[in-house]
Amino acid sequence: MSAPADRWSRRGVIQALSLAGLGVAGAADAAPGAVARVPTFDPRRWWEGDYRIVQTNLREVDAREDPRTIARAVRAFGGNTIVSNIGGIVAFYPTVLRYQRRNPYLRGDFVRAMIDAARAEGLAYVGRFDLSKAMKPAYDANPGWFMRNRDGTPRTFAGTYQACPNGGWARDYGLQLLSEGLTRYRPDGLFFNMTGYPRTDYANVDHGICVCENCASAFRAMYGRALPAREGFADPAWPDYLDFQARTSEDLRQRIVAHVARLAPGIPIAQHDSVEQVGRGEVQRRVDRAAPEWAHQSGEQCRAALARAPGTPWSSTSTAHVDYPWRQVTESAAYHANRLAQAMGAGAKLDLYLMGTLADQDDPGYLPPVSALFHWRAAHAAHYAGMAADARVGLYQSGATARRAGMTPHAARQTSEFRGLYSALVDARVPFRLISDARVADGGDDLAGYDVILCPNVMLLSDAEARALDGFVARGGTLIATGLLGGYDERGRARATVPLAAFPLARYAAPRAAEGWTLDPKLGTIRVAGRVPLDGDYVGGTSRPGAAALMRFAPDQRYGPPEFSYAVPGDPARRDPGVAALAHGRGEAIHVPWWIGWHYHRDGLAAHRELIAALVARGQPAPRYVLAGDGPVELMTLARDDGAALITVVNYAGQRDTRYVDPPALHGLRLGVRGTPRGARALVAGQAITGERRGGFSWFALPPVRAFEAVLLTA
Repeated sequence: MSAPADRWSRRGVIQALSLAGLGVAGAADAAPGAVARVPTFDPRRWWEGDYRIVQTNLREVDAREDPRTIARAVRAFGGNTIVSNIGGIVAFYPTVLRYQRRNPYLRGDFVRAMIDAARAEGLAYVGRFDLSKAMKPAYDANPGWFMRNRDGTPRTFAGTYQACPNGGWARDYGLQLLSEGLTRYRPDGLFFNMTGYPRTDYANVDHGICVCENCASAFRAMYGRALPAREGFADPAWPDYLDFQARTSEDLRQRIVAHVARLAPGIPIAQHDSVEQVGRGEVQRRVDRAAPEWAHQSGEQCRAALARAPGTPWSSTSTAHVDYPWRQVTESAAYHANRLAQAMGAGAKLDLYLMGTLADQDDPGYLPPVSALFHWRAAHAAHYAGMAADARVGLYQSGATARRAGMTPHAARQTSEFRGLYSALVDARVPFRLISDARVADGGDDLAGYDVILCPNVMLLSDAEARALDGFVARGGTLIATGLLGGYDERGRARATVPLAAFPLARYAAPRAAEGWTLDPKLGTIRVAGRVPLDGDYVGGTSRPGAAALMRFAPDQRYGPPEFSYAVPGDPARRDPGVAALAHGRGEAIHVPWWIGWHYHRDGLAAHRELIAALVARGQPAPRYVLAGDGPVELMTLARDDGAALITVVNYAGQRDTRYVDPPALHGLRLGVRGTPRGARALVAGQAITGERRGGFSWFALPPVRAFEAVLLTA
C-alpha cells in the first residue's frame, strides 16, 4: 500500500484541482484592499479558526496502522483537524474497565500514538467516543442498562446492545469510560456518536420505542401514565413521550458536559443540539428514504444550525459512504463538492467523514477532488474569517410544527411545504437564512435583521412567537405565510382564533378540497406569467377588516372530457382570495391560503416559483444582489463587519434526481451588486473581475462556474 502522504503530494493536489472542476491556479490572491494572509491555526483552539475536519472513523483493524502515517495523510489531504477513536464500544487504548471491549488488534497505546502524531503534524485532535452501545458481557451483567423492544428482547445489532438514555450504561458507566479516557489523554475536543433514542438500527429496522423499566418508571414519574402502547399520535400519551425524550436527553447531555468540564476544563464538545462552543452535524445518503435525494440537505442543515446558535462555528460532515450496508461504497466527488459548497456558502466549515483511513479506501476516486477543495479553502481562509450570513429574507423553521404536525390532519404535507418554499427561493436565486422558532420564542431573535419572512405552514405557534411576528410586521416587515399559520398552539391544541393581529384572517374555517382551481394573474396586483394551479386543501376563513385580495380565482373550468373542458360562460368565479394581504403598522402580512410549497416540491412548476418570488419582491423591492443568466444555481451571501462580502454561486447542473456528476460549466452568469464595490475577485477562477454600472447595480460578468464560484467584494 502506498503511503498516503505520497498520494497527497503537491503535484497530486494541482492535478486534483482540474478533477474537481475548480480551475484554481494556485495560492490565494487578494482582492484590492483585502488582506490575503492566511490566519494562524492554533490546534489547541481549533474551533476559533478556520478548521477543516477529516474524521477517520476507525475500525478495529485500523489499530494496526501507523498513526504518524495517518496524521501525515490528513495534513497532506488539506485537513487541519482529525477526529479519531478513543473508546466506548471499543477501546483503542489498553483499558482496564471490565465492560469496555479492548481492541483485539491493539499493539501498545494507539490513542497516545495518534495524539502524538497529530501534535507533530500540527493537527487538532478531536477524540471520538461512542457511548451508545456495549458488548454482550456488559449486557449479561447488567441487562437493565440497555434498551428493550416491545416483545421483551434487547435492542441488538452485530453483537452490540443499544444503551438506554435512562439506564446505567449511559448515565453512570459511560462516565467511567470518559473518566478513564480523559485522565489518560488530553484531546483538543470531543465528539460523541449516536446518542439518544434511535428507533431504527443500521439495517433500518424500526424497533419502536424503548419499553425498559427505566423508561417506564421515569415516564410515569413525570407524567403519571404508562408509556405509549403504540408509536404515533394515535396514542394519547405520544405528545408527552416526545417531551420525555427531549427532557431526558437534555438531562443526560448536561450530565456528560458537566463531567467533561470537571475532567478536562476548556475542552469543547462538538454537539448537534444545544451547541455551546462548536457544533457538528452529518449529511448522508440513505437508500431507504424516498427518492429523489433532497439536494439541499447540506445547506438546510447548516442554515438551521447557524439559526439556532448564530456566531457559533458549525460543520456538517459529508459522509463518504453511500449507506450503512455499503460502508466502503463511496459518494461521487461531485456530490461532496456540491454539499461542501452549500456549507461554505451558508458560513459553515469543511468536514469529511470516511470509514477507515485515507490510505484504505476501496474506491479512492472521490478523494483527489475533495482534497483540492480542502486546499483551496485553506488558501482562502483569510477571506472567510469573520464572514456571516446576512440575507434579509428569512425562512421560518418551526421545530414545534415538525415534531407535532402528526397531531393535525395536515402532517403529510408539512415537510414538502417547507422544502418547496426552500427550493423555490433557491431556484429564484433569492439569498435567504433560516429562522429558528426556539430563538424567536425565547426572545433570542428579535427578527430585526429581516425584510421578508416566509412561514411555510407553521401550524404550531406560541403566543410569544405570534407577538414577535406581529412586531416584525408593525416595524415594516413583510410576512408571507402559507397554509394554517398559528392554527394550533405550541402543544398542538387547536386555536379558536389566529393569534396574530397582523394576519388577514381572524379565524380559520374548515379546509375545503380544491380541485382544478386556478388563480388568474389578470385579477389582482401580483403579476406572473400564466395561470397558477392548485389542488389539495384551501384554508380560508373570516377576514379581518382591511384585508384585500392580491390575486383572485378564475372561474372553475371542467376538465373532462375534452369537449367540456372550459368554464361555462357567465359562471361567476369563487369570491375567496387566492392570496390575501393586510396592512399592519408600517408592514404587511400576506396569506397564501393553500400549500404552494407542497405544489412546487411536487410539480416544480414555474407558476408557483414565480408567485413566491413576486411576493418576496413585494416586500424587498431593492435587493442587494441579483444573479442573471441561465442555469440551475443558488445564490448565497456572507458579509463581514469591515464591509467585505462573499457571494457564493453553487452550480446544481450536475444533479439529476439521485445522480450527482461533475456539472457542466455555466457561462454568461452576471452578478448584480447594488452600489459600487471597491474591488471584486472570483476566488475559484483566481481572477479579478470588473463591474459595469447599470440600473443602480454594478454588474460583474462571472468566469465559467463549475462546481461553485465565490466572489469576494470589498467596500
